[in-house]
Amino acid sequence: MKPFLFLTIILLSGHDLRSRPQHQPVNPRPKPILIAHRGASAYAPEHTKAAYELAIKQGADYVEQDLQMTKDGVLICSHDAELSRTTNIEEIFPDRAVVRNADAKGPKKGWYAVDFTLAEIKRLEAGSWFNQANPFAARKEYEGLNIPTLEEAIAIVGKRARLYIEMKYVPFYESMDKDMVGALVMVLKSHQPELATRANDDADALPAVFVQSFSKASLLKLKELAPNYPRIQLLPMEDPGREKQTAKVTEELAREVAAYAQGTGPAKEMLRTVDDVKTFHGAGLRIHPFTFRGSTTASARLPLTEIERNGRSLRDNLLDEMRRYQQMGLDGGFTDYPDLWKEAVGR
Repeated sequence: MKPFLFLTIILLSGHDLRSRPQHQPVNPRPKPILIAHRGASAYAPEHTKAAYELAIKQGADYVEQDLQMTKDGVLICSHDAELSRTTNIEEIFPDRAVVRNADAKGPKKGWYAVDFTLAEIKRLEAGSWFNQANPFAARKEYEGLNIPTLEEAIAIVGKRARLYIEMKYVPFYESMDKDMVGALVMVLKSHQPELATRANDDADALPAVFVQSFSKASLLKLKELAPNYPRIQLLPMEDPGREKQTAKVTEELAREVAAYAQGTGPAKEMLRTVDDVKTFHGAGLRIHPFTFRGSTTASARLPLTEIERNGRSLRDNLLDEMRRYQQMGLDGGFTDYPDLWKEAVGR
């Protein structure tokens, strides 16, 4: 090699190294993904077309669908197995309440999705409750909304975002001779061509679908029936005898989950320090904690301008909480406030 050419290579290489900011990693970790919890549920009635579309408008990478099953075996999107909180089912079917134990918290009298056909559930109105509970956020267009099926949710989300599906109360439905896991696999396989296209079009290499559950048994069944869909173990587990044992981050828990799932969805309170995040990452797991909603709940919202005990607004406190957790190295997070997550992450 000629001396002049050798010197030129050295100088160019040195220039490249010096031009890169010294604090910037060569391969920076991707920004944590935005998962819209039940849609943009702080601003619109959860699990409705309005909430899903607003979440997409606010920049959600994923929109969550909680699954319940109807009497005739159709998968619908509702967080609650008992529908009176978010619909007018008590008014439409006043004499149809029964006692059931869907969530293992004890028998409760109510109107359960599993006791109604899809045609009956489509008679329900699922938006006015939000206006009544949150008058500061009420909108006329929320009146008359209904509960979408999973098929309808897939159509609503389209290629504008991705799906984050939760199998809920699987043991309860199995006790009613309903196979939620099998029904989900059938729906996903029927949409496989479009989901595959969505994944191929994804410049960020994110899967088109995540499937999550608090039930390890249901994720193991999903792995057997449809291994190609990435599985997320919600924590603490709801399998009998596992809730207390899986409420703390340990290397043993991380290794256990990594044997059948691609990630964890821990309650955010489980992540006490960055070491807890490193424990999950060390096992090769993604981390998508829930739920970033501040002092509000699904049924009791507050205006973002509300001044809280520390003298700061709800909005500012939410942003602080999101940033604090994001700086721990999360891969994503669930929030009722997609626009604030996007602002906090700096996109």
